[in-house]
Amino acid sequence: MHRFKKVLVMALTAAGATGPAYASSDAAWRQFDGAVTKACVAASKIRNYRASTIVGFDDRVGMVAMLVSDRTRGSSLSRLCLYDKRTKRAYVDDAEMWSAPPQPKR
Repeated sequence: MHRFKKVLVMALTAAGATGPAYASSDAAWRQFDGAVTKACVAASKIRNYRASTIVGFDDRVGMVAMLVSDRTRGSSLSRLCLYDKRTKRAYVDDAEMWSAPPQPKR
C-alpha cells in the first residue's frame, strides 16, 4: 500500500507540474477571426473584398495569414496579409493571381 501511495503522489505531482491547459471559447475565436479580417481588409484597401480563411501557424511564429482578393469581375487584385497577434497590426503585399477559398458564411 505504501508503494501505491508513493506512485500516486508522484503521478499527481507530475500532472500538476505541467499546469492546466486552457482552451479558447468559440466566441473568443470568432472575435479573433473578426479582428484579423477587419485589420487585413482595412490594410488591403480593397473595397469589394473577399477574405480567405485564416491560415494559422505555430504560436512561436506569432502571426496568421489571410488572402484578401477583389471580387470585382475581371480583377486579379489580391493582397497577402500577415497579422501580428502581439501588436494586432496587419501587413499586406501584392499577391496578384493568387487564389484561396473564401471564409465560410456564418
